[in-house]
Formats: sequence, C-alpha cells, structure tokens
Amino acid sequence: MKKWMIWILSLCLFLSYLLWLMNVDVKKGAAEYEQNHPPVQTSFYHGKASILNDGKSFYSSLTADVEKASQSVSIHFFIIRDDEVTRPFFSLLQRKAEEGVDIRLSVDAIGSDMKGRTIEGLKASGVKFLKSRSVKPEHIFYRLHHRNHRRIIVIDDAITYIGGFNLGKEYIGKDPDLGYWRDYHLRIEGGVSREASLQFNRDWKEDGGKGKQLTEGKSTIRSGDSRYSLLFSTGGDLEGRMIDWIDDAEESLIVATPYFIPTDSLMHSLKRAISRGVDVSILVPDETDAWFTKPPGYKIEKELLEAGASVYLYEKGFFHGKVMIIDHQWADVGTANWDPRSLFLNDESNCIIKGKKAAELEQLVLKDMEDGRRLSFKDFERIPLWQKGLQYTPKWVFRYF
Repeated sequence: MKKWMIWILSLCLFLSYLLWLMNVDVKKGAAEYEQNHPPVQTSFYHGKASILNDGKSFYSSLTADVEKASQSVSIHFFIIRDDEVTRPFFSLLQRKAEEGVDIRLSVDAIGSDMKGRTIEGLKASGVKFLKSRSVKPEHIFYRLHHRNHRRIIVIDDAITYIGGFNLGKEYIGKDPDLGYWRDYHLRIEGGVSREASLQFNRDWKEDGGKGKQLTEGKSTIRSGDSRYSLLFSTGGDLEGRMIDWIDDAEESLIVATPYFIPTDSLMHSLKRAISRGVDVSILVPDETDAWFTKPPGYKIEKELLEAGASVYLYEKGFFHGKVMIIDHQWADVGTANWDPRSLFLNDESNCIIKGKKAAELEQLVLKDMEDGRRLSFKDFERIPLWQKGLQYTPKWVFRYF
C-alpha cells in the first residue's frame, strides 16, 4: 500500500475516533449539566410590552432605556461585535458606570469577538464584564459546544428585553451579503423583570461574578391585556415542552425560525397536528447566514409539504426571528431555534405571551410571510446536486452545526 494511502487512512481513522470521542463527551457533559440546571419557568405576570422586529428600532429603544437608567443595567448577549455600531453603545455604558449606575455586561465566551482593548476600556470605567461559559478541561468537547445563547437585558429591575437580536452592524442591515435583518425582540415592563434579574444573577455567578442585590423595581403594573412568563432552559426538557405545545394546538400553529432542523419527535408531533386538522405554517429564510443548516432542512420541509403544511421562504432579507404562535391565543418568542443545538446544548431564554399581544405578534409574522413566497415541490428540483447529498448527513451531526 502506498504511503499516501496509509496517511489518508490513518487520518480518517483518527478523525473518526475524534468525532466518536467528542460525541461521547458531549452526551456525558450535557447529562451532568442538565441534572444541576433544570429548566426554570416563571409565573405569569401582567406587563406592558412592545414588539421590536427591526434592528434600528431595537437599538434606539435599548439606548434610550440605558440612558435613563438610574440604578442598574444587566446585559447578556450571545454575540456582541466590536464595530461602528457597538462602539457608541460601549461609550454609553462607560458613561453610565462613571455616573454610578451598576453596569454588568456578559457575552458568550465563543460567540462574541470583542477586542481586548475595548474590554479593558469598559472595565477601567467601572463596567463589570464577564465572558460566559468559558471552556474548561472537564468535558472539554461539551464545554466547547455548550454556549450561553440567551439574550437577557434588565434595566433598573423594571424593564426587560428578551428575543433574537444581538449587537452588531449586521443586525441593523449593514451586512452586504445578508442585507435587511428581520428579528423579533420584546421590551417588557412589569414584574417579570425581577425574574429576568434572578436568571441573569444565576448565570453571572456561575461564570465567576458576584451576584448583585436586587431591587423591587419601579413597575406597579398589576393588570393589562397580556401576561408574560419567562422560560430559561438548557437542553433536554425544551423539546418535550415544544411537543406538548404542538399537541395542544386545536386550530392553528405558526412556526418561524432561521434554522429548521426539528428532531424526529417534533416532526411526528407536527404531522399529528396536521392530521387532526390543525393549520400548520412554517416560515424560514430563503437566504441564510449558516448555509450548512439548509440542506438537512430540505428533506424535512418536503415531508411537511406532503403532510399538508404550508412552508414560506422569507425574501425581504434574512429572517432570524424565533416565534411560535398557537391557536391565535398565545405565543412563544425568544432565542431557541428549531435545531438540535438549541434543544440539547445551548442555554436559551424564551418568553410565553398570553393575550392580545400574541395576536399582534401573529399579524406581524403573517406580514413577514407575505414578504416571502410559498414553497412548492418544484423548488426541490432546483436544489444543487451537492446540497442534495448533504440532506443525508447523519442526524447526530446536526447538533454540532
């Protein structure tokens, strides 16, 4: 056997072993972590909420609230860029810290790309900064893949932001490849903000920081047309909850997500819903920021079309919202995607809405469907051959996308 063939065979065997070892380590690490980090779902609180589905309106609202903060600002994002959009925001945080406001800024240790000099400048001004879920030797492969995908912002323990936006120029449509960025974020005033503060505190302390003393918050909202509950999850249990939500649907189900790779169990639940007469609609982006997530979805989307679902491709730009709306009555908005990473690996944050605000959200998502096109069987005939082959990627690989 020629030497180059021996080298190739040896490399393939080594990579196969490494993948096997990674998969074993991830499963063990996830099982141990989930045992000590059960999902947290809060009670329902009345509140006053705004739905923000445009990057510019999100940044404008957030900046105005931080500007008015008098006691504390707690922020965690999965991704914070270091660019012309974020630098003015960093300057605002520095100024507020110098004024005596307790500023805490947390970013995912791998998701964000903030420069060292930016971080040092923030710290020098009094901003408390942490990198979340740093990689450690124990279960190193799991630690690499387990990311804090949450977005939690709490201002004066009275205003909460939760949803899909991160901080960076692409989120206001300044990425030339992706163009306009559509996402969904909630700004909520009400008692649920204290619950968000508690979760931020739990994450902050786990990442090595000192917990802060919570205030009662300024909100006195006790009634309203909508109620809100926060759901904080890490793996496992989220899939079961989603299945229960789908199984409870009686009339309609709308799923909007940027990455649609549901598990077999979720697929069975969707098909059961269709078979009992539920109107199931799926909204996904036509263009994506992660091309490798699209080929596995082709086979899934075709199966759902055959079962009777409607699938829409958003064409106005890139769709990054994570929304589920059931029976025109309640909705789920947050950070969890319909993919194995969110279901089994990431820390996620979602908000369940009951009341009129859910109906408002549904109308916005229906408008986004109008800004797309309905998928047909002919679309599958135009898929490039190399992408067709990737449809058959082993399912266990999906969780590492």
